[in-house]
Amino acid sequence: MKRKTLIKIHIAATLVAILTIGSFLTASLVAELSGSETVIKNIKEAILFALPLLLVAMPAVALSGNKLAGKSNHPIVLAKQKRMRFITLNGLCLIGLAFFLYYRSHYQAIDGIFFITQIAEFGLGLTNLVLLGLNSRSGVQLSGRFKRMKPLGVGSQTSI
Repeated sequence: MKRKTLIKIHIAATLVAILTIGSFLTASLVAELSGSETVIKNIKEAILFALPLLLVAMPAVALSGNKLAGKSNHPIVLAKQKRMRFITLNGLCLIGLAFFLYYRSHYQAIDGIFFITQIAEFGLGLTNLVLLGLNSRSGVQLSGRFKRMKPLGVGSQTSI
């Protein structure tokens, strides 16, 4: 596969993952703030049905990232890989929590256990969003597309 194609896949999968996780968190927060058990149940069901999207996007991010990295020992690449391992472990926990929260909301009770688990899901989800954001920033740094501009200072030779 051509490198440009691999980069496009990596960027698309990353965007899908970030948007999906962000949507899950936002929907869950809105549901909790509504206080409606029906809304909470509907959101937990929607998340469960949308989970396969994330289960495709996240491995695509990891596999394309590993392929792009190759055997690089660049510090930014190594940092991205380290974060990705944590994102993966975190993601596995989030999958379990999604099933638990769906089950709990539909077949048991929306109670203290549900809310404690929901808080854990918020924490893990936010952590994954931050780590994916950091990896995205690192990817942009590696691409060299957005090099830092030097600040204009005294003696600068620029004209307008």
